[in-house]
Amino acid sequence: MGTNRAAEVDPLRGPALQPGDKVRLVSPASFPDRAWVDESIGILRSWGLVPELGRHALDRHGYLAGTDCDRLADLHDAFADPDVRAIITTRGGAGSYRIADDLDLDVVRADPKPVVGFSDITSLHVALWSRVGLVGIHGCLAGERATATVRHLLMDRGPMQIAREAAAHSASIDVPGHARGPLVGGNLRELAGSVGTRLRGLRGAILLI
Repeated sequence: MGTNRAAEVDPLRGPALQPGDKVRLVSPASFPDRAWVDESIGILRSWGLVPELGRHALDRHGYLAGTDCDRLADLHDAFADPDVRAIITTRGGAGSYRIADDLDLDVVRADPKPVVGFSDITSLHVALWSRVGLVGIHGCLAGERATATVRHLLMDRGPMQIAREAAAHSASIDVPGHARGPLVGGNLRELAGSVGTRLRGLRGAILLI
């Protein structure tokens, strides 16, 4: 069954990306807008990276980006390709929960690389963290602040400080002290749906919602 303490998970993390590294854009959930994909490609190229599209990244199958088998195949192909150093999801939406439990964990362990995504992609983050300890990035290439954060986590890897925003509702909550532990979380809906199934116990973790 394994441990239920998140703090005892051995993190699996590949090296920081360097200019010239290849990244693969895939669509494990809903189909993306082509203009958004093109914009993401431009951002990645501006960082010196070499982006490429997964075979089914622009497919449409109802609200999904292709069939479950095709979307899963794109993920496996990206993990298995030794030239690909990071996997960028084109969008969230819905659908990654349908394939999260079918990931080939041996392929993931053989060449760990970060998965970048938000919203529904939380299902993949949770499955990969709970089952193999893969460190993911809950984020997207939309908006200056979010984009800068993704770049830092992919390419810089230095300490990151998050400032409290006075205008946020949560700013009124002030609890003294210090906490240390892995930062685990993401989209609340997907986290709630993963409790008791693919979500490892959160004891010892800092929960980010």
